[in-house]
Amino acid sequence: MTEQEFYDNIPEWIAQDKERWNHVTYLAYFCHKYEQKHGVKFRLVRGRNGPARGKEAKDFAKLYKIFAPENYDSLSSEKKKAIRTELTWKIYNYINWMFDYKFRSGDRSVNGTRLFHTPAIINEFERMYGPFLKKKKAREGMESLLAWCKKNTPDVLDRHQLERVDDIEMIKKYAEMYSLDEESSEVRLINQAIQMRLVKNVV
Repeated sequence: MTEQEFYDNIPEWIAQDKERWNHVTYLAYFCHKYEQKHGVKFRLVRGRNGPARGKEAKDFAKLYKIFAPENYDSLSSEKKKAIRTELTWKIYNYINWMFDYKFRSGDRSVNGTRLFHTPAIINEFERMYGPFLKKKKAREGMESLLAWCKKNTPDVLDRHQLERVDDIEMIKKYAEMYSLDEESSEVRLINQAIQMRLVKNVV
């Protein structure tokens, strides 16, 4: 594959579901962000094997290993598949963070793929990515709980707000204050939230 062929394929590759991404797709997305940011194509190191097996692609293959769990190689195929998707989203967000946050302004810029291996930068990203994942999980959990509530206990929404985890705690206090039984809509909702691990304490 020539460099031009690589660039011609970028729009199609990065439009694929994240489950299908690999180190070559990471490089394609990097090149996409680079051109989007600077208005010029990133010049790849040329080699006999083409971009897909070149230095930059190997850098992203190494980045995948850096982010992967230490026991990744010993995991089952099923667990690897699940982790692979998580890692792809993480690398995708890491690339975005590098271009859109870390080096969004100033004299410094993303000038190569090896920069992504810098321990200090990885640690900074990890500190921000952890809370981001926690908030994302809570938001998705609340969306699922709200959908469950609309289907199973819609009357709760006539009496209570249900937008954040704190709202569940308020409903829990309401249920305790009025000694609601297990069949009440509020207690059913709270028990569902407990099953979804959005709250811990049982009414």
